[in-house]
Amino acid sequence: MKVITIMNFVRKCDFRMEDSEEKLYRMTRQELDLVNEYQLENTFLLQYDALIEERYIRLFRENATERTELGLWFEVVKPLTDAVGLPWRGREGATWDWHVIPGFLMAYTQTERRLLIDEAMERFRAIYGSYPATVASWLLDSYSVAYLAEHYPVSAFGICRDQVGTDAYTLVGGYFNQAYYPSRNNVFTPAATKEQRIKTPVFRLLGPDPIHNYDNDRYLQNQEYLPYCGCYTLEPAWRAGREPEIVRWFFDTYFCNEDLGYSYAQLGQENNFCEAETLEGLRMQMELLQDYPYVVCRKMKDAGEDFKKRFEKTPATAVCALKDWDGSKEVQSVYYDCERYTANLFHAGKRIFLRCWYLFAEGVYEDYYDRPCETWDATYENLPVVDTLLWEDREGLVLEEEAEPFWAEKEENGILRVSWGEKSVTFRESGISLKNTGAFLRIGGNKAGIRLEAGKLLYSYKGAEYALEADGGRILQEGERILFVPEGERMTLRAVCLIGCSAEENAER
Repeated sequence: MKVITIMNFVRKCDFRMEDSEEKLYRMTRQELDLVNEYQLENTFLLQYDALIEERYIRLFRENATERTELGLWFEVVKPLTDAVGLPWRGREGATWDWHVIPGFLMAYTQTERRLLIDEAMERFRAIYGSYPATVASWLLDSYSVAYLAEHYPVSAFGICRDQVGTDAYTLVGGYFNQAYYPSRNNVFTPAATKEQRIKTPVFRLLGPDPIHNYDNDRYLQNQEYLPYCGCYTLEPAWRAGREPEIVRWFFDTYFCNEDLGYSYAQLGQENNFCEAETLEGLRMQMELLQDYPYVVCRKMKDAGEDFKKRFEKTPATAVCALKDWDGSKEVQSVYYDCERYTANLFHAGKRIFLRCWYLFAEGVYEDYYDRPCETWDATYENLPVVDTLLWEDREGLVLEEEAEPFWAEKEENGILRVSWGEKSVTFRESGISLKNTGAFLRIGGNKAGIRLEAGKLLYSYKGAEYALEADGGRILQEGERILFVPEGERMTLRAVCLIGCSAEENAER
């Protein structure tokens, strides 16, 4: 199944620009006109201040068709805190603030989160006659997601793509794109067991570039594309999202290459980006979408319901970028995601390596599960096995130093094989298998306390203990290098969680 959602985010005001209320309203009206013109299924997510604003109510009641879904964009604004009797901790004179304190649910206690959620959901129902079926935000915490899923008929959640230090939101090592069922302990971690599974999917927003989103322009080869300011996503506010040849590359990558049976991308823009070129970019994307008749455009709530009907648990999926924007195969990227880990196999020049690998451990609590975030920004992450973004080592887990471009193909359900010559990497939920190749990893400057002990590579990160094991091979150390040496044709590497939170901590929670 290949799915696109057109989802626009609606705020009432932005203290950073003059005459913002008029500009943001005009942008929203134009976005609504655009989706009506193309007669595409779409979703508009309303922030509380826009939700209760009379002219937005009239706009959607008078101009939205049955193809438009209205949902909730959950950033906390002053009218919402006023409605539940909480103090506003934003900038003086501002009623909206993009900092985590005061703008996001994890900045509040669990009791306060329930108050804010109940007010927003009940006000939405009072105005539009039913509860919103889609709730999204750049960041949502697991307690709030579980509360919403259990008390309201929510079909889909959405959170931001992976990024580091953009605005106030850092997300590292999540399920790359598509959708997953989150853990009750950490919204950023897919659940591996039925007991921990929140049975409403979380979709990743903004359509991230599988080559350049991870570390921006590090691997840009063609000088024609330098510099590309902004984010490496489908957002038309940034240049990459409004260049037709690059948007076509996005669509080909997501919807024409191997995806293991499910692919997803989100189009749309928050109304703060109210420049004419943003609207032109949205129009261009909708025009190009007509060249992909096998891609289904869905309301966000319907995409969530479809996902729940099709998948009992988080599926294994893939995003395969086998060529770069300019058509060259000098840089390639394959993401594999499942309920146990995410990994990115990368080809740059002649080298093939795992650029990143993060373990999903449902028992590890997010930082803000039962205590408020106390800083202006927030971080969500999973357990790093290989990390070339935040660690000093930029080589990753090296598999080949003199290789030709690779290709990717589905081996069977949930299994992806990536091959070059007689060598290959096979991704399964149980681990990553190497055929006719070994690997090495430099451990200098890592942030996970890596050490070799009893034939296993042991990690310690933020209270979690986990290990990397080699089935059919040995793990050796030579100085700063860890060597993975196969004993036959195949060797399988598995990352396993040993200890998450202690029993005492779990009992306290």
